Amino acid sequence: MTSNENQVSEHESTEEQDAEQTPTNKTFRIVCMTFCLTVTVLFLWVWHHQTQFNDHYRKATFLMRNGEAKQAIEAYQKAIKNKARTLFFTKEPSVYNNLGQAYLYDGQYAPAVEHFKKVIAMAPDIAEGYVNLTTAYLRQNLPTDAREICLHALQTFPKTALLHYNLACAHALEGASQKSVNSLTQAVTLNPDLKALAQQESALKGIVSELP
Repeated sequence: MTSNENQVSEHESTEEQDAEQTPTNKTFRIVCMTFCLTVTVLFLWVWHHQTQFNDHYRKATFLMRNGEAKQAIEAYQKAIKNKARTLFFTKEPSVYNNLGQAYLYDGQYAPAVEHFKKVIAMAPDIAEGYVNLTTAYLRQNLPTDAREICLHALQTFPKTALLHYNLACAHALEGASQKSVNSLTQAVTLNPDLKALAQQESALKGIVSELP
């Protein structure tokens, strides 16, 4: 075979290889482009809803500071809806806790209890959810429920003053004066400022004078 024939043969062989590789390369490029486009759209979606969450959360916090609980409730609800759409890290205990406090401030006790329970389910290692839940029960004059939650929570958070304080309120409402004194003593020992608060608490006014 002459050198010209060799060149023609090699050229034809190269074209055949290129023809075989072209569909594979095209498919790979399409897959890569689709993946990049999907990631970009997903990022924009998450970023948009996270931004919306932040905006509504800040607005609701501002409204609560100004005592506008009903408007704050609406803003917190919108924040939660957007947080759920971020797809990742959708659980945010603080917004449920703040929404529960807004309901509590507005006198809507049932939804307040519901949201504080959600906080406990999301963050069982944080005492605040238990404190707020027992406060909601006390506001509804349900001292037995408050007492049971306090006693349960104190097994995990024995140095949380507000749990002892709420337990003292529960005992007082149930007529267990000595138990109330004991719990209030522990609360004030952990946080002396609670004594002044107890003096303003209708259930504890008669108990404060018995503190050691």
